[in-house]
Amino acid sequence: GSRNATGRDLQSAGPSGSYAGRVAARIRPNIVFTDAAAGNPSAEVEVRAAPDGTILSRKLIKSSGVKTWDEAVLKAIDKTERLPADTDGRVPSALIISFRPRD
Repeated sequence: GSRNATGRDLQSAGPSGSYAGRVAARIRPNIVFTDAAAGNPSAEVEVRAAPDGTILSRKLIKSSGVKTWDEAVLKAIDKTERLPADTDGRVPSALIISFRPRD
């Protein structure tokens, strides 16, 4: 920024450090998974949302290697429908979240 920049834009450009955890906590109760998975595989999902938090899309970007877990996570995101606002009242337009069965 310029010499007179306050740094406010840089500070507020991304989600807070606890935001991904709050989003995962909102989605996790909607996960229905009864299969056994060896280890604790991680599925990484990119979630895109409107400014009001409405989930616009989700995409599996890294499979856990357990198809039923991946599908359970995607269905849970669909069921969630809306993400919570961050501490500044905004909802990031895109977020990557990891989900593990034993978290």
